[in-house]
Amino acid sequence: MIDPFPHQVDEQLWDEACRRAEAIRDFLKHRTSSAITGDVAGLAARLSLSQATTYRLIKLFNAGGSVMSLVDRKPGRPEGHRALDEEREEIIRTTIASFYLKRNRPSISRLVREVQMNCILAGRKPPHRRTIEARLEDIDLQKRAKRRGEKKIVKATTATPGAFSASRPLAVVQVDHTKADIFVVDEETRLPIGRPWLTLATDVCSRMVTSRWKRPPGYRPASAC
Repeated sequence: MIDPFPHQVDEQLWDEACRRAEAIRDFLKHRTSSAITGDVAGLAARLSLSQATTYRLIKLFNAGGSVMSLVDRKPGRPEGHRALDEEREEIIRTTIASFYLKRNRPSISRLVREVQMNCILAGRKPPHRRTIEARLEDIDLQKRAKRRGEKKIVKATTATPGAFSASRPLAVVQVDHTKADIFVVDEETRLPIGRPWLTLATDVCSRMVTSRWKRPPGYRPASAC
């Protein structure tokens, strides 16, 4: 499984990883010999973890030396993992295409029964209803609605051409507030402080980023010198 980039990590998990990194870095800095059980027990208590987990984190940090090595990974299957074998996946796909995506609009319950019956006839264990519904959600909503003749859904999911404009500069200014994909670190400790926010105000008429600069006291333009 590929590890995420720092900006893809949940902020709460990242903050906890930073706290662990600071504690382990301090522990390693003051340790003069190999770690003993009593030392690790104190660190484990500080981190509210078991000694086994604390030993593992120390090993990870020593090997990687980065905050990312201490980020908790989500338990369970990797994202996007499919538990079914390919034969049952194919039965679900073909049944959805031939039975469900039709103008007569069969219900999901009928689709579930059809898929489960096809699996039984093929000598395979029928999948759970939630599994079949998950495969339906993988299909583009507009594509699904077109195949089933659901005009209201097709209309609701179709983009309407148009443009928002202004007749003169600064008549309308749009503000965008987003978190930048960089991390700011302390200049002395090099510990991460967090991700900065970037706020832009854009003039709709000229599509230029606006700015307001306040002249500081005692300022004189260069031409006046």
